[in-house]
Amino acid sequence: MDRDERHDRSERAERLTRYLNELQERIDPRSLELLMRLLRELSTSPAVRGGTYELGMGPEEKELFTPALQAELLVLFGLLTSQDERVVVDLGDSPHAKGMKVLVPQERAGDPDFLHRHKQRVAAEAEQRERDRREVEGIARASGMEP
Repeated sequence: MDRDERHDRSERAERLTRYLNELQERIDPRSLELLMRLLRELSTSPAVRGGTYELGMGPEEKELFTPALQAELLVLFGLLTSQDERVVVDLGDSPHAKGMKVLVPQERAGDPDFLHRHKQRVAAEAEQRERDRREVEGIARASGMEP
């Protein structure tokens, strides 16, 4: 790792630490605990390389995971993984995802074509996951297992 890379990582770590300290003052401890768990989960997921990832949460956690907390998770993920400035953009609803939010480079946030393509890609991936889930459930039922 060269000096510039170390500097970039150090700068990102500083920004992340400052933001986490600020978050501790703004949100309740249970929400912060959920954010930290989800951030750890995301940091080892395909989302790190630009893929999508479905978070595993129980009913209580889903209730805590408000749209505002979703946006905070995206901000934290961006601070953790990106060298450039990223912003949270609401893409709206699609058949398999309600209130889609994504993290995009700041200069692309106002590009409707880019956002439309991004929404289509995310929606197509969600649709494929749903088809896969139904197929796995069908296989489980045919095998005598509970899906």
